[in-house]
Amino acid sequence: MGSRALSLLTGATIRILVLCLLSALPAGAQSFSDQTTAAGLNFTPSVTGPSTTNHRYYPGGAVGDFNRDGWPDLFLIGGNGVADALYINNGSGTFTDRASSWGVALLHRGRAASVGDFNRDGWQDIYITSGGDLTAADRSGQHILYRNSGNGTFTNVAVAAGVHFTSSSLTTTSSAWGDHDLDGDLDLFVMTWDPGNTGNRLFRNNGNETFTDVTVAAGIVQNLHGYAPRFVDMNGDRYPELLLVADHLTSKYYVNNGNGTFTNRTLTSGTGLDDNGMGTNVGDYNRDGQFDWYVTSIYRDDQSTGLDGNYLYVNQGSNVFTPLPLSGGVKDGGFGWGTESLDFDHDGFIDIAETNGWVDLEYVNEPSYLFRNNGDMTFTRSSLPKTCEGKSLMTLDYDRDGDLDLVITCWNAAVRLWRNDVSGSNRNWLEIFLDTSPVAALAPDGIGSRITAATGIVSQYFTMSRGATYLGQSQLVAHFGLGSASDVDQLAIEWTNGTTTVWNDVPANQIITVSPSIAGASGESSSPNIASQAIRASLNRATGLIDVTYTPACNSSNHTIYYGDLSQVSSYNYSGAACGRGRSGSTSFNPGGLNRAFFLIVGNTGLVEGSYGRRSPGVERPEDTATLGCDLPQDLSAVCQ
Repeated sequence: MGSRALSLLTGATIRILVLCLLSALPAGAQSFSDQTTAAGLNFTPSVTGPSTTNHRYYPGGAVGDFNRDGWPDLFLIGGNGVADALYINNGSGTFTDRASSWGVALLHRGRAASVGDFNRDGWQDIYITSGGDLTAADRSGQHILYRNSGNGTFTNVAVAAGVHFTSSSLTTTSSAWGDHDLDGDLDLFVMTWDPGNTGNRLFRNNGNETFTDVTVAAGIVQNLHGYAPRFVDMNGDRYPELLLVADHLTSKYYVNNGNGTFTNRTLTSGTGLDDNGMGTNVGDYNRDGQFDWYVTSIYRDDQSTGLDGNYLYVNQGSNVFTPLPLSGGVKDGGFGWGTESLDFDHDGFIDIAETNGWVDLEYVNEPSYLFRNNGDMTFTRSSLPKTCEGKSLMTLDYDRDGDLDLVITCWNAAVRLWRNDVSGSNRNWLEIFLDTSPVAALAPDGIGSRITAATGIVSQYFTMSRGATYLGQSQLVAHFGLGSASDVDQLAIEWTNGTTTVWNDVPANQIITVSPSIAGASGESSSPNIASQAIRASLNRATGLIDVTYTPACNSSNHTIYYGDLSQVSSYNYSGAACGRGRSGSTSFNPGGLNRAFFLIVGNTGLVEGSYGRRSPGVERPEDTATLGCDLPQDLSAVCQ
């Protein structure tokens, strides 16, 4: 029975069919429960016309960790009838709307949002496409760039930064952050549906909180009905391609030439076949080490219309793709909008979530879909109970239990939070955050990095390149479902500067942060030296201790491990030295309410080879690098900031 046939049945019949679909899945497979009310997400946007152009396309939102406490927060756009909301995660499975106190409770014609640390100050900022407040008609030049001050407030700096205006069009849609020139700063791409107003723009980050419009110089052509952009390295040269999803057969695949310019390779790549491209995600669905591209579109039961639905472009290498055929099982997603890739059942294969909806009778009561990867490049479709006409879809681990949950924004209906309740045996997992703050040449949060998790003979791949799902952005975290594997034999992070960090024998079922590794100082005699290894440190919320694991442990004649309060730096009154001789080890220290705690590994040359800093209670900052050759008295405070 087709999805549109379902839409003509009664609501009760639909619910019974949905339950049958879910119950038919294998034991231990995914199960999602609606936790919207329990989590305190009481938010219903209101977008009406003609005050807002193309109002039924909107609104969206974005996931970020705006207070850097390790718990994902949620920014939601209200539209022209409701002020925007900023739901800060309480760390207890609930959220509290702090938009007013943070200065972002703005009533305006908001469209979409994206998150990125554009000024490399360690705090995630928010970019919003908007048609302006309600003091005048829907108008251009009103986009917002909220700079995160780090103290619980935002400031709109869009005009000063030069990103408030993209075109005279009033149909601006999504945006995305990425480092297209690999200079360590996040650049910005903004899309517009109207191709006649040159609204699809690439802004290069100048590194001083301003941007330059380099669209023409970069070779981007303006024949797009633009919806959703992404920066992703699709050919393995570290430079991200531009994947531009657009309506009316105008999606584009731009290859990054590595010199600030792009070449349109849509035709030769075998992409751009989607009739009505709207949402997008990227994932390695067949685990061959090459990222595939998924585009949502419109599927009609009457195939004489030519609307043949979603496209999964399977990467063949060398910028060539092959579309997954109808038998692959992902074509029919209804009137598709937001989408994301995730392994929702932790079997080691990337699945797909997609939301949809439109006013046409054929799509009324169409549910959001889950496409389970069967491991052979076919997918089995199930669904979530229908709650709204979905627009944006975002993934996040809001309760930090190791599986990815879903947030769906809706047109004039309540935002929904679907908690992933995956259960059963063989459902292990690993989540990885990237901290690139010590290396100026690397983009914040490791954006653009490639992560490989090897378990036995199986390798999985993830790109830290979150872009627009459609009007929204998911959490910046790498998530791997590990099935029965109790650890990852080798975890490798390939940074965009060409270096690689490797961790061996990483236990499953934990959340870790990885930073780039460095070599030891000249003259270091420890073997192997600790600087090329990893420090793993995290706040244990159950005990209140900061737990640190180091591999290998220091040799007492060459390394010393210290911890204490930052105020002790000047007097060198370190406490709790924890030194072993040539073996791995671990320790814990109690910050005891200290605002600026540190953990250090110091070589006998005075080199700070690794550190774990704490800005404020609950805001932890693990690092495993420092400036080569730094002198302890001079550089300790800089490292711990």
